[in-house]
Amino acid sequence: MKEANYTTGLEGEEQALRYLTGKGLTLIERRYRGSDGEIDLVMADGDILVFVEVKYRPTGHTGDGLLAVSHGKRRRMVHAAQVFRVKRKAMDRPVRFDVVEITQDGICHIPNAFWADRP
Repeated sequence: MKEANYTTGLEGEEQALRYLTGKGLTLIERRYRGSDGEIDLVMADGDILVFVEVKYRPTGHTGDGLLAVSHGKRRRMVHAAQVFRVKRKAMDRPVRFDVVEITQDGICHIPNAFWADRP
């Protein structure tokens, strides 16, 4: 990944983190890497583990970043989330997969953007 893209991604994740904590979610881990994929933010919403994909498109419009959450990306996130839950002994906790998109139009948070059994 190019250094500029990495830095831009970090800026987007920081904005998403501030937004989500403002909504009452609690950060558990940033940039969790499983054997097959990465999860930008792992948060808690009460007892629910929330695995968040952040798409930062500062010059784009609502929906531009959401298109980048492909079937393959969803599959890798679900697998990384399963590894996270096993390692953290959290298999009994409910999970949710959210997408936060940041564009020039603002922040769009989609809770339950997809399900583990239907990536």
